[in-house]
Amino acid sequence: MTTTLVLGGPRSGKSRHAEALLSHHPQVTFVATHRAPDPGKDPDLATRVARHQERRPKHWRTVETLDLTRALLASRQPVLIDDLGGWLRGTLEEEMLWSHPHRARQLVEDRLDELSVALRAVPFDIVTVTDDPSWARLPDSPAERLYVDLLAQVNHRVSAVSMRVYAAMAGRVLDLSASPVVGVV
Repeated sequence: MTTTLVLGGPRSGKSRHAEALLSHHPQVTFVATHRAPDPGKDPDLATRVARHQERRPKHWRTVETLDLTRALLASRQPVLIDDLGGWLRGTLEEEMLWSHPHRARQLVEDRLDELSVALRAVPFDIVTVTDDPSWARLPDSPAERLYVDLLAQVNHRVSAVSMRVYAAMAGRVLDLSASPVVGVV
């Protein structure tokens, strides 16, 4: 069993690399952390998501959920979670916590505690995909700053329990697995 984190910016190749890491498995559970967008409301994003769906093998099972721990524990095969940023946004929206930073931090910390245990415990390969906010300019709005801070925390926590960590940038992949771990933000 190997737990892998793949991070990068938009259109960096992170999802494609994550899919390739599991391509040799006959069965994979793909955990989508947000529903497919409505083509009438956001045609560009709907097209991008459709391209991702078409690229994945047809025999992969897709589960749409924000309950990552339950999805991992329910699967009996390798899992690809795409993506942690979508999970975070969805969680904050579902719990209506955008204007409650203290409660948001506590809820995310609690869910990360559960997820960390599950990532270590399941007996199959897991690949998680996430955006990397560390290169972005700090947003002006309090809600977006909260998101960036929490996503950095999520990435640190998942990285700490991952055996392998890759960064996708400009269509290339860097293996960070042997790099030293710094303290959690």
